[in-house]
Amino acid sequence: MNTTGTMKAAEYAAQRRREAARTGQPIPRMSETLPSLHVREKLFVWVDKGRVRTSDGPMKGHEIAAVLLNTDNESESRREIVMPTLRDLRLLVRAFSKARFTTIDQRNAVLAARRVLDVAMVTPWFSSLTIITRALTTRYWAPFEDTDDLTAWARALGVADPYSSSGLSDLYRLSIRGSSTHGSLCTRITAASDRIARARTFPGALNDAQAFVAMEALGDQWKTLCAVDETLRPYSLASRRTIAAIPERPSHETTTERLIIPGGSIPFRNSSSVWVVDPSSPDSDLCGGKVAGFGYDHGQFVLEITPDAKGTWSFRSAYGREIFLVEAPFGASPRFSRKEPSPWDGGVPPRDPVQRIVPAELALAGVATTPA
Repeated sequence: MNTTGTMKAAEYAAQRRREAARTGQPIPRMSETLPSLHVREKLFVWVDKGRVRTSDGPMKGHEIAAVLLNTDNESESRREIVMPTLRDLRLLVRAFSKARFTTIDQRNAVLAARRVLDVAMVTPWFSSLTIITRALTTRYWAPFEDTDDLTAWARALGVADPYSSSGLSDLYRLSIRGSSTHGSLCTRITAASDRIARARTFPGALNDAQAFVAMEALGDQWKTLCAVDETLRPYSLASRRTIAAIPERPSHETTTERLIIPGGSIPFRNSSSVWVVDPSSPDSDLCGGKVAGFGYDHGQFVLEITPDAKGTWSFRSAYGREIFLVEAPFGASPRFSRKEPSPWDGGVPPRDPVQRIVPAELALAGVATTPA
């Protein structure tokens, strides 16, 4: 297997897809447990013959929107929405444009949900809205071309009746659960998803900016989750998201760690923050240090890193053997002690009042159509 990155990532991916197509069975692609609201109750939502169906039975658009917009982790009512395919998500967005409502709060909830769904459709992951076919494509190399075909996935994985609640639950478990987990990264991705949902709840330039920042953070953290995955490591090495390194035991006391890079190059810059992924303990906490310098020394490409407070042991415990380095993601979600929205966290209501929408029969009865 290519561990130096000499095989191109596209070539490796094509090779694995050919192997899956030849055997007719999905080949494992990632072994990490994927981010989700694991302990929360699931609400399965799909579109059948132009109608939105849910595992709870008939629900109105603003009721589904309320589930999507609930980002309060302390609330027992919080749930995770699970949809079978990206096609169902597109149809749900279209259905929201025709959703009926009778109050301004219902209207605002539907419009906010549409803004959140627009982002969920283009981000690589969204923890509170899981698309099963997207998750399965992340988990496996598919033996077929159309990876958004839920029936094909169910057939390949031996799951009967994929559009039943039990079939959807089985496919969900197969896609989310992995053999290893980096909980801190999953928590960051979920926090970024919640920041996006809060920022998209209201329109406005400030909220749009915060949603963009959260999207950037989520994308960077998702890349890191893929880069640390053991099963996906050959692909990450080929795409240079991960590099192999061998820490050297120093001959004297020093504040930096010296590593030999067999591949002869690195994708990092000076002062880049990097994390150590130790194959001997794949579930260990991710920590490392900052790049202090790099270059050739006696024909070997050498990387010097200044370890952070928790990262020193990551290097010292691996002297003389191969480890892997990944660039640490930016945009860790800030913590707030107060419940009300803050400018940084997004979800700031507009200062100008939104025009009230009053049903025609009430308007004829003389109800005011503008805020008091």
